[in-house]
Amino acid sequence: MKIEVLEPHGMCAGVNAAIAKALKLKDVWCLHELVHNEIVIDELKDLGFKFVERIEDVPEGKTVVFSAHGVSPAVREIAKARNLKVVDTTCPFVAKVHEAAKAFAEKGLPVVILGDPKHVEVQGIAGELGVENRCRCREGGKVGVVSQTTMNADEVAKQVAELRKTYDVETMAEVCHATKERQDAVKKFCSACLSSSVSSPFGLLVLGSQTSSNSKRLKEVAEQGGAKAFMAGSMEELKEIDFSGVERLGVTSGASTPERFLMEAVKFLRNVPEHVAMIMDGNGRWATQRGKRRSEGHKAGAKTLGDVLNWCGERGIRYLTVYAFSTENWKRPKDEVEGLMALFARMLKAKEKDFMKNRVRFRMIGRRGDLSSSLLKTIEALEGKTAHFERQFIVAISYGGRAEIVDAMNAAIRKGEPITEETFRNYLYAPDVPDPDLVIRTSGELRTSNFLLWETAYSEYYFTDVLWPDFSEAELDKALAAYAQRHRRKGGV
Repeated sequence: MKIEVLEPHGMCAGVNAAIAKALKLKDVWCLHELVHNEIVIDELKDLGFKFVERIEDVPEGKTVVFSAHGVSPAVREIAKARNLKVVDTTCPFVAKVHEAAKAFAEKGLPVVILGDPKHVEVQGIAGELGVENRCRCREGGKVGVVSQTTMNADEVAKQVAELRKTYDVETMAEVCHATKERQDAVKKFCSACLSSSVSSPFGLLVLGSQTSSNSKRLKEVAEQGGAKAFMAGSMEELKEIDFSGVERLGVTSGASTPERFLMEAVKFLRNVPEHVAMIMDGNGRWATQRGKRRSEGHKAGAKTLGDVLNWCGERGIRYLTVYAFSTENWKRPKDEVEGLMALFARMLKAKEKDFMKNRVRFRMIGRRGDLSSSLLKTIEALEGKTAHFERQFIVAISYGGRAEIVDAMNAAIRKGEPITEETFRNYLYAPDVPDPDLVIRTSGELRTSNFLLWETAYSEYYFTDVLWPDFSEAELDKALAAYAQRHRRKGGV
């Protein structure tokens, strides 16, 4: 079964922002689920968050979080009367719908709300008006129309068209951009499967909770597109699904689904590594073979790196660590080193939008004190902006495996605590990142070159003669296929 991860997928900016804001708080009560995803809610409960369905159930004077779905003015008044400290994580797009509904009402228009009347988002919008979500309107009269932001975009368009047959419609009925982008990606996948010259049974797996409206809409869109559609809210549910007969499976996730769940699911479906590390070798030789300057080889290598990051994301690889500049590389000619550092800075600035759009966390490992203040500022700014994303891109700059071990040991000595393998790990540059499952080295060299010496003790290695700028998607798949055939005993049998 061929697995294809659809882009975009997963948590939208509004959900990410809501969770990031909530995680900064302590002794918190949440009105309704912060987001409709059991994985996230269970983790928040473990952190001490308390969830209630009525604002009256929050003890007076406590901190209450309004979910991304928004609340009515009546709820805000009760919160004020109970002296609650309000943290509002309402999605900006939902807030925009609230404002549109109020504007229609202030113009004297009857307001029609498209959506599920039991959904908290619809109830919050209706609360702005003091009316039922579907009001009685005079035939031929003018009405304002808004919609729940997580509906099927085609269904919204269909319902608005139907209303226009009877009423003079002024509308702000549309789904949020993130929801529509994910639905469009599903449509594109289905269309590609149907138009393929090699026709084969295809399916679409939606990773998301049954309580998530936008996740259920993705399943509906897939079914309308001719796919055999599946839905799973946990690994337990996924393992129960029978995919027999499906030869091509698209995988997507709802706008409130954590990226780590998608990565774990794809790893299960594909048997792909969670963490891939790469020694990117051969830029200079690639340039020399073509009669070019070494700097041209580095530029070509930077483009390849951008492609590899995308390919790894499509395959569900959660962590990608690349060896960009070693502690020994400082011995290179000054103009080459300066050119590389300038290239790093340009690449990071150029890729910032892609990191944000694709929800990729950027991190650097290495000796930061060796870098210029301007480059370090660029790196740390990007790390800060992407810190709440789950998929990770880790770049080793001024890095050496021996240097990392020495730095970790010195940090442990300063702390004065006994050292074990477990406690030593806490002093590594990225202690929270799991060890690489697979290390890929290009250009035909058969050595580790002082890269992640501690972390790769049990990693699988794949060596290829391909020079880094020529590393292709097909070569990545060969490495992943080789990994999938290996039995990782780690000292066992």
